[in-house]
Amino acid sequence: MQSFFNNRKVRDALIQLIFLACIGYGAMYLVLNAVTNMSNAGLTSGFDFLFQRAGYDISYSLVHYDPKTSTHLMAWLAGMVNTVAFAVIAILLTTVLSLVLAVMRLSDNFLLSSVSLCVVEYMRNVPILVHITVWYVFSLTLPSVRQAFNFADVSFLSNRGLSLPSVGWNYGLWASIVLISLWLGLCFLVRKKIQTKSRRLLASLFVTIVLVVLAGLIFTPVMSVMAPQLVGFNFKYGWTLPPEFVMLIIAVSTYSASHGSEVIRGSILAISKGQMEAGLALGVKRNIVMNKVIIPQALHSIIPPMTSIYINVLKAAALGSVVGFMDIMGTMGGSSLNITGQAIECIVIVMVSYGILNLILAAIMGRFNNAMQLKGR
Repeated sequence: MQSFFNNRKVRDALIQLIFLACIGYGAMYLVLNAVTNMSNAGLTSGFDFLFQRAGYDISYSLVHYDPKTSTHLMAWLAGMVNTVAFAVIAILLTTVLSLVLAVMRLSDNFLLSSVSLCVVEYMRNVPILVHITVWYVFSLTLPSVRQAFNFADVSFLSNRGLSLPSVGWNYGLWASIVLISLWLGLCFLVRKKIQTKSRRLLASLFVTIVLVVLAGLIFTPVMSVMAPQLVGFNFKYGWTLPPEFVMLIIAVSTYSASHGSEVIRGSILAISKGQMEAGLALGVKRNIVMNKVIIPQALHSIIPPMTSIYINVLKAAALGSVVGFMDIMGTMGGSSLNITGQAIECIVIVMVSYGILNLILAAIMGRFNNAMQLKGR
């Protein structure tokens, strides 16, 4: 028996089993305690409420949602789509702003470098909730629809939000399937016939343009663009983003970009100056050395911290509840919870939803990081 416990593998396995049993006991205790307290309070448990009528309105939804007939499950879906749309736009804007601020800070121009320094220090040293509040208050001062800011008759900014041109797909389901299948087949042929990556990309782009033009000449245009038009007291056509959505994106993107720019700047500065000097000594332009030599080496240290910033951007959608933006937290963790009283179920749904979205984002960035890693011997 003594030799049995002296075996390191057996001892490690026993320790892990005891640890697992402690965790299981703690989880079971919490569940039973919650069930008992809910029973004493007369509260029901379960997820049946998801199929009941929601009965509350969502100010902005990219999916069809009717407060009179839609269920709580549909409200969760609307919040989920809003969260994903916010995350995609905010992450793209964060990336662009981070790069711009980092380049400005690294510039030899004193004015650009100073402006970038002031912006970064202000943005990252003020809480994000303050940024959201300031931008939302600013949105309340925007002019009415008739006095909206006009951007070349293509987009308008007013107290109703930002009106942008919309792109419509003109083909039905089966026609779309045929067209997309044909496009995928042509791209597959291009991939098989052309070996060089850059030529393959150009050929795929050429095939796409030719296919779209031919489909438009023979049948109907594949897509149509509709610019917003002022009709009566509001804009018709186009795509209107509500002010709380726009201001939340601006606040979160600028705040996150202040952190991202420092990540990019630090990664670029970590590359030896001798490489830039060697490139310049050979007569190569500074921007070419930066794009072909410095940035590719800096990418492997930029991507992991930027992944954390992107995850924080996605989670910041939950802060939109303070200005009326209905994400997962606003729908399931706010209105649905207050109406049904299913607090545990609603919070679990919110946690699982955000967890899944963040895991997907981390997996995408992980694959991108692996693709960008410098290949050694």
